[in-house]
Amino acid sequence: MNPNPDTSRPDGPRKAKPFFPPGSTGATTMRLRAELQHEEAKLRIFKIFMALLVLCVGAFLVYSVISWRAETGEKAKRLDAAKQTLGKLESGLADASLSPHDRAALLVRIVNARTESVMPLLPRDELKDAEQANRRNEEEIEKLAKVSLPAEPGQPGDDFIVPSAHLDMAGIPAGKFRMGGAMDNEMPVREVTITHPFWIARTEVTNRQIQMLIPGFNSLKWGEFRLNLPSQPAVRVRWDQAVMFCRKLTELERAAGHLPSGYEYRLPTEAEWEYACRAGTSTNYYWGDEFGNEGAKYANGLDYKSAERFQWRLPPVAIAADDDGHRVTSPVGMFAPNAWNLYDMSGNAAEWCYDWYDPKAYSDPKMAGANPVKRDPVSVGFTRYRPFDAGTWTTETACRVIRGGDWGMEPKKLRSAYRFFMPPNESDTAVGFRPVLAREIR
Repeated sequence: MNPNPDTSRPDGPRKAKPFFPPGSTGATTMRLRAELQHEEAKLRIFKIFMALLVLCVGAFLVYSVISWRAETGEKAKRLDAAKQTLGKLESGLADASLSPHDRAALLVRIVNARTESVMPLLPRDELKDAEQANRRNEEEIEKLAKVSLPAEPGQPGDDFIVPSAHLDMAGIPAGKFRMGGAMDNEMPVREVTITHPFWIARTEVTNRQIQMLIPGFNSLKWGEFRLNLPSQPAVRVRWDQAVMFCRKLTELERAAGHLPSGYEYRLPTEAEWEYACRAGTSTNYYWGDEFGNEGAKYANGLDYKSAERFQWRLPPVAIAADDDGHRVTSPVGMFAPNAWNLYDMSGNAAEWCYDWYDPKAYSDPKMAGANPVKRDPVSVGFTRYRPFDAGTWTTETACRVIRGGDWGMEPKKLRSAYRFFMPPNESDTAVGFRPVLAREIR
């Protein structure tokens, strides 16, 4: 007898009849079965999604760990390099032949290096020691600065550190020079006499120094580029803010008995600024008549690398050099100084002067001879930029003189004679200042 009678039938196996629960209809059962299959499909999709999610999370965690290790390693390398640089600076303090001025100037560089390069990379448990080291250095700077103050107006090399703001002031002798250049507003070239010696800040006022007298001041950023590191020049400074800084400095140093009689801290006159910039030269730049790649040693201007980075399409004659190593402002004192050891007189940050701007000032007989200064405002056309690159518009207003050119300017605007201007109540990402200690202007 065949044990499987259903499969032995001549017409094939018997088809199974669908099972219907008691009291249900076939349509209801089919719907329930479809819903069950749909739920099973959703469950499968959910399991696949969760599996993919776990894989993605796992991959992200692995990537994060690898990135963290790489970043930690890179941070450790940067910290090690910064500590080595700081160590080299600190080793210079062992030189017993350092004058009080030179030791104070070195301590200022040490504080800047520790604040700017080392402390941002330190773990929290080491920050306190670094802050204490800075405080000790700053206390020594103030003591040394008081010792290094000269009693009388100086000669080249008769330098000192200002206790109230840690400015490094360079002595400039009295003398004569040929002031002016080839552009219309620089003519005619004429002989000018500076009748009294004065001092001028060796570098532009830095963010750290301006904050000592104007707390909360911030140069901020330009796009992704920082302008507010402690050793970068303070920019976005209005003329009246620069004047306020000088007045505060005068008040503090006069009260401490540190000022020669009849002298004050103030902005330099145009004549004083160009005299100090030229440092005895009569060439277009204080290193020669041509900018060239040689200029990249002396001035932070618009170079090919910067123009490419900013996507500024300019002819080759409008580019200062191949690469000066900086896209925006550099820390002060990074480039070669002029003959009187003044840094960044060309490029980096442009600098406010005391004078009102007049394009025809050099034709005025009063502006020749001894200690010329433009005291009276003159309305000139000042061009402003509309928002969202919508062109420019020009207004007639009184402006103050700006000298020295900046990090975004072409060679012809970095010459010793180049002069431009801006309203005193406005600021710019490339305009700062350096004060003088000079005769009061009356």
